[in-house]
Amino acid sequence: MGDEKLLGKYWKNLKGKGLLLLLAALGILLLLFGGGSGNGVAEGAEDGGVLREQTEAYRQALEEELTELCSKVRGAGQVSLLITLEGSEEKIYAADTTQSGAQDYVIQGGEGLLLGRQNPKVTGVAVVCTGGADPAVCRELTSLICAALNIGSNRVYICAGG
Repeated sequence: MGDEKLLGKYWKNLKGKGLLLLLAALGILLLLFGGGSGNGVAEGAEDGGVLREQTEAYRQALEEELTELCSKVRGAGQVSLLITLEGSEEKIYAADTTQSGAQDYVIQGGEGLLLGRQNPKVTGVAVVCTGGADPAVCRELTSLICAALNIGSNRVYICAGG
């Protein structure tokens, strides 16, 4: 009973700032020691990291292949290349479309039935090459890159470099 009176007096004497500080401290404690998985990693963060790594590996592989291909163009010389991507890899799941147009995803063993993966879309390519000042070389490289990546010429920039 004495504890209840003491607590009651404390709450009565506590004003604006004190109450705010107490609530902030409780919020911080809940964030630090609250429930959840206990590992401190937000759900889905691990998957996001894996997707970022896969996307980066895909981008690097594309750059290496395209750099090698472009360097074989007559007059291009030494080639440095950068590819930009939109988003990251997407997983494609099986879906059953009803007559009304609604889609229900096919479930197998508690998870969606994964049909495949779609790589991110290439949004641009920048090329610096020793032959980049020659308009004929630029045309050849632009045509090559557009065909290889299935992108428009407005997404390719080529310039001369040393």
